[in-house]
Amino acid sequence: MADIELSKLITQYAHSNKAEGKSPKTILWYSEMLQGFNLFMESNGLNSILSELNIETVREFVVHEQERGLSPFSVQGKARALKAFSSWLQREGYSNDNLLINLKLPKVPVNLIEPLTNAEIELLVGHYNPLTTIGSRDIAILILLLDAGIRLSELSSLSLENAHIDEGYLKVLGKGNKERIVPLGAISQKLLWRYTIHFRPEPLSDATDNLFLTLEGDPLTPNAIKLLLKRWGKKAGVPRLHAHLCRHTFATNFLVNTCGDVFRLQQILGHTNLAMTNRYVHFASSQALMTGKTQSPIDKMGIKSLRGRKIDQVLRKTES
Repeated sequence: MADIELSKLITQYAHSNKAEGKSPKTILWYSEMLQGFNLFMESNGLNSILSELNIETVREFVVHEQERGLSPFSVQGKARALKAFSSWLQREGYSNDNLLINLKLPKVPVNLIEPLTNAEIELLVGHYNPLTTIGSRDIAILILLLDAGIRLSELSSLSLENAHIDEGYLKVLGKGNKERIVPLGAISQKLLWRYTIHFRPEPLSDATDNLFLTLEGDPLTPNAIKLLLKRWGKKAGVPRLHAHLCRHTFATNFLVNTCGDVFRLQQILGHTNLAMTNRYVHFASSQALMTGKTQSPIDKMGIKSLRGRKIDQVLRKTES
């Protein structure tokens, strides 16, 4: 086992991921991350075999990638892929132990991402005429992203059949082919009714059931929606607009406006664990501090000697 080439194991890992139903995008991501490590081994004169996969070598790889100027997120992603690969090697019996179980992931900065403001959303919505096919469709797309927090791929693949507009919810197919229910607000319902009843084109093919279509009746692809948002944001004066910012805005506003607790938010977002959702608790708390009036601990304690009424009276007399 120790002499098995890593390249062969990486291929086997890709096949295993495919058999488990992981998306092609996820399978490709893991393969690219691991092939980068394999190339590092070969470039540094190391034998690219299983016995050379250990914490020391992976740490050298991490430092190498950091010194190449890669972003902390990219470097951490490569380390995460290697840890997942190591766990799989143990499960499949290629190694007796999890070789990288004690490897700590490199830290990444926690940047505060400000959600879209009301003024920015007004600019975006005001850019289009809602009584046109494009205007009705694009406004519905934007508000749905902001109101339901669904991913770009989930929006693109959303079918008309799974958009239960009257009942006020969507049935979304998320990562790992897992379905979940996402609630709709009254405004989203109104905009989706408007689009589907009055402006949605006839599908070009009978097999097409996508909710959002091009003017010709083809499904809107994720890349088409991505470019649509980019151009729209630039023209409307909100150049930072992109789909994940809408998801972030939804999650932050959900917590700030107490639309539900973090467990409900986890269900809506389709997160597999609470740690991912808890990031938004931090963002929401920061947003509340910036926009809302918070209670002061000292104010609440009511220390009499700090009230300073007599001092203020003396100062006023002095000024007069």
